[in-house]
Amino acid sequence: MLRKTLLILAVIFLPLAAQTQTPASPKLVVGVVVDQMRYDFLYRYRDSYSENGFKRLLKEGFSCENTHFNYAPTYTGPGHAAIYTGTTPAVNGIIANDWWDPQWNRRRYVTEDTLPTVKTVGSPEVKVGQHSPRVLMSSTITDELKLAYNFRSEVVGVCLKDRGSILPAGHIADGAYWFDDKTGNWITSTYYNKSGVLPDWVTRFNQQGLPEKYLAQGWKKIEGHEYRQSYDDWKQYEDATYQPLAGDFPYDLNKIKSENKSYKVLRIAPQGTSFTFDFARAAVSQMQLGLDADPDFLCVSLSSTDYCAHQFGIHAEETEDTYLKLDREIGQFVSFLDEKIGRDNYVLFLTADHGGAETPEHLKALNFGVGVFDEDNLEKSLENTLGQYLGMNANLIKYIANQQIWLDWDVIDELEINPSDVASVIAQQLRDSAAVYDVFTRDELMMLPADYPFAPLLRGGIHPKRSGDIIYQLNPGWHSEVPLFGGGGTTHGSTYAYDTHVPLIWFGGPIRPGETFSSVNITDIAPTLAAMLRIMEPNGCTGKVIESVMKR
Repeated sequence: MLRKTLLILAVIFLPLAAQTQTPASPKLVVGVVVDQMRYDFLYRYRDSYSENGFKRLLKEGFSCENTHFNYAPTYTGPGHAAIYTGTTPAVNGIIANDWWDPQWNRRRYVTEDTLPTVKTVGSPEVKVGQHSPRVLMSSTITDELKLAYNFRSEVVGVCLKDRGSILPAGHIADGAYWFDDKTGNWITSTYYNKSGVLPDWVTRFNQQGLPEKYLAQGWKKIEGHEYRQSYDDWKQYEDATYQPLAGDFPYDLNKIKSENKSYKVLRIAPQGTSFTFDFARAAVSQMQLGLDADPDFLCVSLSSTDYCAHQFGIHAEETEDTYLKLDREIGQFVSFLDEKIGRDNYVLFLTADHGGAETPEHLKALNFGVGVFDEDNLEKSLENTLGQYLGMNANLIKYIANQQIWLDWDVIDELEINPSDVASVIAQQLRDSAAVYDVFTRDELMMLPADYPFAPLLRGGIHPKRSGDIIYQLNPGWHSEVPLFGGGGTTHGSTYAYDTHVPLIWFGGPIRPGETFSSVNITDIAPTLAAMLRIMEPNGCTGKVIESVMKR
């Protein structure tokens, strides 16, 4: 009788016990970041997408339809850092792609490393490999995975851009690889590979000569496709100065490469995406990611979409073509993961590092009151105004970029100039511009009420030791990239929805199909991954777990 009672109790409580077991961690996490992919690109070309790419992710995955960046400026470096650290530039320190560094007393590029121990691996070009993640002031979710599994988990970053590979891979990755325009090779630095020699599998991959094969294909339209989502007569709004790719379809990529003696043109063509996924697949296979009990992490960032939109704008046939071919590549990559890792054994998330704006010259033609703000000549103009006010030529400005102004405090102190007077003169001139919404000193910005428009986003982009002394915000529809985008193309960087609203789709493993229109911040991705992996979130994390993604 006792044995029968125990057996009944075991049967009753077995389902409850099974439900309370900790779910198994995915064997592989794959982050796919599409550079400059606006949220609406998920649907703008949807009728022409294949069934296996974006449509499959939306059908079988979980989409956070209201995902925004919760800071500005919205650029590639800060975007990748925010996704993987779970916090804003105010904490992780990645305030832009470049800024004024007071210790170096010059402009610094985000992942630039001046230590003599950091050298290029895989190219004779010296500077292309002198990069590391040392500038990143907080840990990444990839760092936390390495720490949680006693360094048994493997982490690798892959991107044509150095910053798109290095910042996601984090401080203690097994590898981060980016593209060398001179040789057409994937390269790295001695920060990751102290031997100074590429791994054998990377060398073998480079020896295949894939860039030559891709460039030989040229860039052609998809046969039979009508490009109905692209605007007629759009050529006048393209910017042929951004990349060496003037003209129209079909583009002779080999000719352009020969004329410029560089593989740089591969970055802007759709084949750049194919080439990146080729290398990502090689990394999975050769590093045997996702094949043992310890979860691994593959960070893939796709840069060609960004280069294309910068040059052609968001309504060009080239942009539509790029996204249709990206859709096919995503479908093939997901099928590869299904076969190699198993549909239930990996989790993939797809998002973007920022969005992209309408082309100002096009909006002007449609009678919008917008334009391009000449930030490149702003320093000279402000110095002239300050000189007139002070009665002397003092050179009080160190650097202007990213809608921020760095002042020369040594000169201000030496000449005993009132800083408030300097800020007041600068603010008045900027406010007189039709392009400028408002101007603040850093202290003024921090004291604005929370309901002042966009104040929290601007504050999220300010680091106390790195950011400028004066911050200004442009009006909607304006941007400040005259040399490259004054006449056409597009860019990004603002607090506005066209730059902050991006896709976020979760797919694979235990992810259930569905969608939410609840507000999600880009900084919520890392803590959600931490919850899936049952590890600590990054050490500077300010985001929150997206609970709707976690529901089973």
